[in-house]
Amino acid sequence: MGQGALFSMVKPRKITDVVYRQLVSLIATGRLKPGERLPSERAMAMEMGVSRQSVREAIHRARAEGLLESRQGGGTFVISSLKANLNPPLSIILEGQAENIFEFLEIRRLIEAWCAERASSEATRGDLRRMKGFLSKMEQVKPPEEAWEKADLEFHSAIAAATHNVIAMHLMKGLEESFHAYFKMKQFTTRSERKEDLLKQHKAIFEAIREGDGKSAKARMLEHLDYVREMIREDLLRTMKSASGEKEERDPA
Repeated sequence: MGQGALFSMVKPRKITDVVYRQLVSLIATGRLKPGERLPSERAMAMEMGVSRQSVREAIHRARAEGLLESRQGGGTFVISSLKANLNPPLSIILEGQAENIFEFLEIRRLIEAWCAERASSEATRGDLRRMKGFLSKMEQVKPPEEAWEKADLEFHSAIAAATHNVIAMHLMKGLEESFHAYFKMKQFTTRSERKEDLLKQHKAIFEAIREGDGKSAKARMLEHLDYVREMIREDLLRTMKSASGEKEERDPA
């Protein structure tokens, strides 16, 4: 009847394409989370019944697409889809201007308050065990030690993961490098004597999530972040006044 064919030719897929699509699907659905390490090529090949070469090519493609990264001697890890574009400029902004820390905290309030509320209804027993584990690590160290910073970040990231919302997980992972810049500014204010207050706040957030009280979890998270904001504000003002006083002593009228 002069019309074109209704169906198109079906072409067999390359095995590499099938493996790649599995990787993308696992990342997109959150079964492979940002920061998670992939199994070895050998293990993946055995599980899927394909050659290691097919797995290697699929991983290479996923790495080129910005979904994975290889670490020297450490394996291959899932990365945030935001990481490549967001982190460098935001980290520079945070390191360059102290007042931008407060803008960063405003974004954290929006994201993390939602995460705490959602985690209250979505967290599994495994999620709760991870959060509790990071709290235990925080109990064993003192701010501003690097171990405290790491456990603090892992606790907040665990809350995002407990939402089982892929976008939330990638947002938190994408902000990870910016958190490090934030901690550089914050560490001189997070004195060891403030540990009890900070630890108590983290425990309150955890308990609200564990009890399934979303409203309380959101409120506790906001209280914690507001405390941190005021802690930084007070110490910055104190530092500025101290610097001003030293300048006056050096340059008397």
